[in-house]
Amino acid sequence: MKKHLLCSVLAFCLAAFSVPSAFAQNHTISYKDEILQMQPDLTSQELLSTVRSIAKNTGDTEEALLKQIYKELKNDETKGKNEKQQKGEFGTMGGSGGTVSVGTSTKGNFYYTASQTAYMNHGHVGMYYTSSTIVESVPDTGVRTISTTLRKVDQGDAQVKSVTTSTTNRDNAANWAFSRVGIDAYSYNFVTNRTTSHIGDKNCSKLIWSAYKLNGNLDLDVDGGLGVYPRDVRDAPDTKLVRNI
Repeated sequence: MKKHLLCSVLAFCLAAFSVPSAFAQNHTISYKDEILQMQPDLTSQELLSTVRSIAKNTGDTEEALLKQIYKELKNDETKGKNEKQQKGEFGTMGGSGGTVSVGTSTKGNFYYTASQTAYMNHGHVGMYYTSSTIVESVPDTGVRTISTTLRKVDQGDAQVKSVTTSTTNRDNAANWAFSRVGIDAYSYNFVTNRTTSHIGDKNCSKLIWSAYKLNGNLDLDVDGGLGVYPRDVRDAPDTKLVRNI
């Protein structure tokens, strides 16, 4: 009887101590799945490969990094939903289905517009290479130029901003962005784009973030998270409103 009771107690203790490990594993899988559901164009392999690389360099656990990515995505999603409630429907990233042209501005300035993909509203940003030419990264095309006349945005949902730095830094940043035209393809990886190479596939916010990081050592990211989203660039401390569109 005592032997049977001891075995039962031992089995219970082993089961109890195994719960946290199983829970952590399931929780990690949950974060990964939630991230991929919000960013379905990002592959599981790309996500996990980047997370493992970051974990190796920082000492953070993969679970902690996935949790951080998930929280950043949810925060950006909430901002997008709030903007949509306040301002209504808006256009599609990379498209020109807005109602008004973005207008001219100074080289090195950038514009932000609310923008909806099939999955989330990340917003969209593009940089002025000349007063009438935009450099931006869009799906299917990658880094491209487009005239300010053709670049349409939804009135009331867009703004032009400047970066608080020297004219030399602004010019160099715009020149660098222009140098990527026709070379860098588009990347759907917003969630860890701070850690990816400045050279190679990139989305719209990574293009501007890299341009100023390399030319002025400015960090145009409002929260300094693992991902730089268009609203992170828009709201960065070193930016100033030029005009609402």
